[in-house]
Amino acid sequence: MADETMLATSMTTDALLDVQDLKVYFPMTGGLLQRGGAVRAVDGVNFTIRRGETLGLVGESGCGKSTTGRAILQLIPVTGGKVIFNGMDITKLSPKAVRQKRAEMQMVFQDPFSSLDPRYTVAQIIGEPLVNFKRGNNREIDQRIRELLSTVGLPTNSLNRYPHEFSGGQRQRVGLARALALNPSLLIADEPVSALDVSVQAQVLNLMEDLQQKLGLAYLFISHNLSVVRHISQRVAVMYLGRIVEITASRQLYAQPLHPYTKALLSAIPMPDPVLEATRQRIVLAGDLPSPVAPPSGCHFHPRCPRAQALGNPERCRQESPTLTMATLDHAVACHFPEA
Repeated sequence: MADETMLATSMTTDALLDVQDLKVYFPMTGGLLQRGGAVRAVDGVNFTIRRGETLGLVGESGCGKSTTGRAILQLIPVTGGKVIFNGMDITKLSPKAVRQKRAEMQMVFQDPFSSLDPRYTVAQIIGEPLVNFKRGNNREIDQRIRELLSTVGLPTNSLNRYPHEFSGGQRQRVGLARALALNPSLLIADEPVSALDVSVQAQVLNLMEDLQQKLGLAYLFISHNLSVVRHISQRVAVMYLGRIVEITASRQLYAQPLHPYTKALLSAIPMPDPVLEATRQRIVLAGDLPSPVAPPSGCHFHPRCPRAQALGNPERCRQESPTLTMATLDHAVACHFPEA
């Protein structure tokens, strides 16, 4: 616990968001079998995001990334822990106060079509949060909508068009404009480019970087695509089965990963040089991702860990859960036997 306290202390300077021991469990009490227990979707997550910073959150599907983002916004109930935003623990606020706080932190969703109401025009979609939060009269709201369209690179003649009339990249720009309407300081982007073509992905990522510089935004960028995360993030947190297993600066993570799971993820990134691609060693993990209903004892990763298997699957890995500790000044890893 001392190392976790040190980690939190070392990373909270000018912190906009401070997530402490966040837990989200979904009880399993319904259905024909009336089973007990719970799905441990998020199981003690700790990280901070500084003002104007992008933190990438990566991991396999089902590891709890999206649940973490929704729990931060209080879109789903939190089982335990703290979400401190601008110095205030929003898990202690009333529903009305949380709703008001959401003006300062918004979400950009994965699918730019299903997240936009097909019955609304672009003007109605972008203007809805302005109306709900009473941000001006009709003329001021109309002016703000036009400013937002210009900010995300869409023409003002888009105002009266519907989502189905736009391409995927354009719809995601509409989603960004809606998220920016209330001048938030934090955007949680949940796989914001995974549903787009590769060429369009680059355009949206460049737009997000420009908006960050222009507006001073902080991002929690959730993705399974490590190449995309490397492009946009200053720091990266790697998540496995509801827990953060490694967190450090983006360059450090890609140059010298310490956790065996991180190494396996990075080995799967395609390389543009066919010679290097043919000679490099791919790390293939044994087995499937365990169920969050009954996670392995000790280190959740030990049944699939090449390092643990090479060491004969030590008792410590099987019995003792590793804490997120500082391997270097700004590089934390949750592993009993981190690899240099």
